[in-house]
Parts: sequence; structure tokens; C-alpha cells
Amino acid sequence: MTANLDRAGSDTPFYSANDRSRWATIRALGDDETYIIDSVIFADEEIRWDTIDKVRHLGEDGKFHFYSSKPPLMPTILSGLYRVVHQFTGWTLRDDTSAVVRTMMLLFNGGGWFLFLYFCASLINAIPVRDWTRYYVLACAGFGTFLSTFAISLNNHLPAAICVMAALYYVAEIWRREQAPSWMYALCGLFSSLAVANELPALSFLAFAGLFCLLKSYRQTLTSFLVPILLVTSGFFYTNYLAHGTFSPAYAHRSDGNVEATATGAFADELNDGRFPKELQEVAKNAFEFSLPVVEQDGWPSTPDEINRWVVRDQIGSTQFAIQNVSGSDEYTIHAWKNWYDYPNSYWSKTNDAKKSEVDRGQASIEVYAFHLFFGHHGIFSLTPIWLLAFAGMVALAGGIKLAGRFQMKWLGWMALAITAAVILFYLRRPEMDRNYGGVTSGLRWVFWLAPIWLACMLPVVDWLASSKWGKAVCYVLLLASILSAGYSADNPWVQPWLYEIWDLTGIDK
Repeated sequence: MTANLDRAGSDTPFYSANDRSRWATIRALGDDETYIIDSVIFADEEIRWDTIDKVRHLGEDGKFHFYSSKPPLMPTILSGLYRVVHQFTGWTLRDDTSAVVRTMMLLFNGGGWFLFLYFCASLINAIPVRDWTRYYVLACAGFGTFLSTFAISLNNHLPAAICVMAALYYVAEIWRREQAPSWMYALCGLFSSLAVANELPALSFLAFAGLFCLLKSYRQTLTSFLVPILLVTSGFFYTNYLAHGTFSPAYAHRSDGNVEATATGAFADELNDGRFPKELQEVAKNAFEFSLPVVEQDGWPSTPDEINRWVVRDQIGSTQFAIQNVSGSDEYTIHAWKNWYDYPNSYWSKTNDAKKSEVDRGQASIEVYAFHLFFGHHGIFSLTPIWLLAFAGMVALAGGIKLAGRFQMKWLGWMALAITAAVILFYLRRPEMDRNYGGVTSGLRWVFWLAPIWLACMLPVVDWLASSKWGKAVCYVLLLASILSAGYSADNPWVQPWLYEIWDLTGIDK
């Protein structure tokens, strides 16, 4: 594990706001048995715990508190591991931060990485291709993707990829066997659902896995495959309820709530001056209780241009709500508070644009965004060129190209094409503020969980190229370029890719 420097040159095992957010929950749960992270992120310690990946809403005590914006299932599980480490060593995340974090990362990410390579090797070994092909694809898995880069940091992308790799192995085994044992169906369901718990778009993979299992045996699918899915789903929503008092995840709370009252008039000038018109106050009192309301100008970046918006916060109590008005209209709607990310001095507010990294402001042009997703500074092919082999393999498999002997994996090709297209289109259609390439990160992290599927799809193309020296040379060049690209960020995965730095020098639109 590498070390970063924080504040007064102190050693920190954290690499970004992203991993600090999860560690803050682990510490709060492990030490204080609460999901509230106020005491952690505002602690006056040498190592900084504060994070931009947080939300603010009312707690059970009727007061506003900060919580991690990350799904709480993983931190809840890891808080149990933290307690075990504490029992054996006496270390705490407060006093022995680096020792605890690195020990847990060795156990969690290290153990998970072993499973990833084990299931990858097992999947490859079951497919009749050249030994050279097997060794090459396994080398790609171990060194040629950004999964190894992210293995030093706590994140959701590596666990998702590990789970997809394990589930894909069991899907392949169930599909090729005449009658697979029930425990294979159960493990397939377990790993598939855990992948979704870490990456919501992996729901597409879960659907395909369920379909393949259903086609082989509807009885085992219903009795074995579905049970672990129900358990993981229950755990996901139950821990979310424990943390936030609602079953809907934190990232579902990024807009205003229902309309609670309406008023007609001309109030924009007074609201813009920070005054709360008496007519509006009287209407708002029918829906909310407040004592000393203060009006703030809208700062939420995704508010439509034609909407005027203001936020009202009670300086004494815990009431807050939003007022909206369509430009040119005399109707004002008063909305219940639902945007947990919109709190005073929120990093995501437009008032903090000067503090944001350039990518966090979002890319306005979908065309430019699409280019950089594939071939630009965060490009799938430009940063990890071995994926050229994978995409060619998808087409080959979908087209019915057989591997050695009569082994055919047409199902894998069509599944890979469908899932990849769905995931890419999902992120292309995100609002402008979300078109940010995953923020400050060394690669397009939203597609990392697809790596197991893409690695499997490489097999027919790599095996074909392996029949000649020139073909092998092409494979070596692509792998070397991918290794160097992933290795550029080996000491910290939460930095911009090397291509992004080059784009800075060109002045071309990013």
C-alpha cells in the first residue's frame, strides 16, 4: 500500500473523498454504533476525514445530521470486520488509522482479488483454447485493467467486478453442464445480487444470469438461485433504512419533494433580495412550522433555466423547503424538502463551482462526452486498448464463431453486447452534472465491473491471433500499453488519467 500526505504532512491511507465517505461510516458504526458521521468528519485530527460524498437530512432526534451518500450495506459489513480487527489488535480507526485501514484492505481487497483471479483462471481453463491464450487473458486480468489500480482503495467497483467474475463462471458452468448442482445456482444468485448491490447497472447482468438459469432449470432457479438474491436485496434496503429512515438510497434524494402549497403573486424581487414575502409566509405556514426563516438563492446545478428557485431554512428549528416559479408565471409552488445534497456550503452547489474539479461541472455536449468515453481522455479503448480485442470478440461470439473443437459461446457474445450497450447508453443519457466521467478518477470507473465479461469475450480473437507471430505481437503491444496506462495511477487511483493531462495541454474541449 502506498501512502499519501494529509494536512501537516501526516501519513494517510485515504486516497479520495470517495473512500473517506465509506470509512467514515465504518468508524461511526464500529465505534459509536451509528450511521451519523458528524463526529467523524468534523473531528480535529491530523488525518482528514471530511468528504464531499455526504448527504444531510433529519435524524431520529429531529435534528440535521450528515451521512455518507454511499449505500450502507458494504460499510455495515466492513464495520463487523473492523470490530474483529479491533478485538485482535486493540487498534481503533481514530488512533491507529493507517494500521487498521491497511489491515482491512489486505483482508477485503486482497482476498477479493485472489477470488477474482481464481474464478477468472477457472473460467478460462474450462474453455478449449490454446495455453498461450489462457496465459495472455489471465495476464490481462491481473495487470491490464484498472481493477488492480483500484485494489489499494476502498471502493465499490472492485467488489462488483469480483462478484461478476464469480457469477459468470457459475453461469458458464450451469450452461455447459447437463445438470448442475443446486449450490451452483445459489452461488450464481449470491454473486450476481452482490454485484448489483455494488453497481446498480449490474442489474442487467443479474437479469441475464437469471434467464440462463431459468432456461436450464426453472425448479433450481426458483428454489436456489432466487433465495440469496432475496437475502442480499433485503440486506441492501434494510441497512439503507437503518441509516436514513427510508428504503430509497441517498442518491435518489437529489431533487425537491412534493408540492405542499401554492401562491399567486409577484414575489421574485423580494425573494431575490433575501426577503420572505408575508403573503408567501402565510401560505407556507399552512404546510410547515418555522420561526426565523431565511431565504437563499438557488444553487442547485440541475435546476432548469426556466425555473426560478429559492431555498428557505429556519434559523431556529429544523424546517426547510423550496420555492419554485416558472419564469413569466405568477404562480409559486412550495415544495417539501427532499434534496439531501443541497445543504449550506455543499460542494455540489453552483456557489462552489470555483472549488470543483473541471470534470465535476459536467460535460454539456453529449457528442464530446461520447468521444471521451471511448477514445478520449477517459476512453475505454484509449486507456485500455486490450478492450479492442474484447469488443471484436463480442461480435465474433454473437456471430456464431466457434472456439476450438465445437465449443460455442454465442450466448456470451449477445449478453456482452446487450449489457455493454445498455450501460454506455445509461451514462450517456445522464443529466449534464452527471456527465463527469466518474469525477477525478484514473479511468472510466463506471464500466470496471464489466471487465470479467469483456475478458471472457477476448478469448476467440486472442486465440485466432495466437496462431501467428504477428498476431501475438499485436496482443503484446496492446497488453503493454494497457499495463502502462493502469500503472500510471498505481500509487493513487483517484487522480486524472495520463491522457487527461495531455488534453490539458492541447486546449481541445474536454
